[in-house]
Amino acid sequence: MLRSGLSTAIVEASIKSSTGKYDTSPNALLALKNAGASESLILSLIEAAKRPTGAINSSGRITDELTTSFKRLEKSVVTVWSETGHGTGFIFDKSGLVMTNQHVIGPSEYVAVQFDEKQKLFARVLATDPERDVAVLWINLEGFPQAMPASLANTNGNEPTVIEGERVLTIGSPLHQRKVITTGVVSKVEQKVIISDININHGNSGGPLFNSLGEAVGITTFGDFTKAGGPGISGIVRIEETLGVISRARSAMKGRSAPSASYLPVEPKDPFPLEALENVALADKFDGIDRYVFGVDEFQVTLMTPPLTYWLETKAQREATKTKNKRNDKNGAVQGTIDVLDGFKGWKEYVGEYKPVLMIDADPRMGESFWGAFGRGFAASYGVHTPANIRFKTDFYKMKLFCGDREVMPIHPGKIPYFMNESNYFVRAQDATYEGLYTYPAAAITSACGEVRLEIYSERNPEKASTKKLSEKTIARIEEDFAPYFQRYGRPVLTDSSALPETNLQNRKRN
Repeated sequence: MLRSGLSTAIVEASIKSSTGKYDTSPNALLALKNAGASESLILSLIEAAKRPTGAINSSGRITDELTTSFKRLEKSVVTVWSETGHGTGFIFDKSGLVMTNQHVIGPSEYVAVQFDEKQKLFARVLATDPERDVAVLWINLEGFPQAMPASLANTNGNEPTVIEGERVLTIGSPLHQRKVITTGVVSKVEQKVIISDININHGNSGGPLFNSLGEAVGITTFGDFTKAGGPGISGIVRIEETLGVISRARSAMKGRSAPSASYLPVEPKDPFPLEALENVALADKFDGIDRYVFGVDEFQVTLMTPPLTYWLETKAQREATKTKNKRNDKNGAVQGTIDVLDGFKGWKEYVGEYKPVLMIDADPRMGESFWGAFGRGFAASYGVHTPANIRFKTDFYKMKLFCGDREVMPIHPGKIPYFMNESNYFVRAQDATYEGLYTYPAAAITSACGEVRLEIYSERNPEKASTKKLSEKTIARIEEDFAPYFQRYGRPVLTDSSALPETNLQNRKRN
């Protein structure tokens, strides 16, 4: 600062207002003196080094280094999306390497990384270590210009990366939130894991654990490592345990170009209009519900809009209120003690749960095979009872939605594992499958598309689609449900799926 022409007074003022740490060892002070620093300036450094860790800001609040570091550290933390859910990850290299838990991505072919509300990129899986539950992804940092890679703790130094009793923090994406800070204390440092009382919720999995120096010393894994009855503590994989998978990831990068920096669709920030849901809450019937549900070969498909979702979830409440009102529907009885809209009080705090998106659910049908039913009927003719052997008829693999000739890129292509385990006198049902739950922009199905076509692929026939052309009545009903949102915020622009990058399945085949 002195060499750039700033006066000693300005440099001293900068030191006094800073909360950083300063090296005041004899060698460092001598080096400053030789560089031309005045004694008053050196004295300011010594006094700053003596300040307590906590600092008082202009509002009178006391903040420590972990708090003031949050704004810097959060620029390395991202949300990781896969077909089976989401978790947290962190950028740790300027080449675009991202670390997360292996269970966050699982067998998913779709993996994406989201930096903020608008910036979301395709991620390529480079290397995984299921035993340590670590995965390393590769993204193109040109798409995240504000990102700042986290510093991994030096594992080769004389000092430990973290010590027992040290304050630590993690930043993650729990539930429906993004970049939430949680602090704690290191309880014990084991050979492979760090035990801490820090709270790691679902969605925090794969996030960084930062020590008091702001260095990443571990990767958080959701789990309780206590015995029954003990307090809740969590285990974090030490950063030293990830060095092997990082090395393999760097090797996998050689000779390959970086992934695409094109942005992927994200969930809209604007809420669905409150009054539209309020009108649904007062409706006794939801006319035309059959337009949302139809069959596509061995799948049952449901188109879920915010009004339909809210009406279905509040149906029991309406029915219960109606029953109570009938019971007291006579002279002299107290009236109106329960209102259907009671649950709407404070609704603006929760309206984000009903995002202005279209969700398409593809649920595999279940039933008994022809030969199973034949054999059971044959046995019954001889007086032998056997339970019906119920199985899923297929397994969901993927879906495609076409608006006219354009394939619409989903905001999130989801797959939900479904397990069936029922055995009694009448049926025996022991099976597992995936059902599809894809999230699309509100304008994915409108009359402007002309023809709307849905293609569903099964695991048994991953290259052969079961196709359904949506009826004009269904298209009109979906557009009608989103009309209040379009009127207030306009129609969202659809992303053409031709911009879809290669899948991680292709990457794995190469590897």
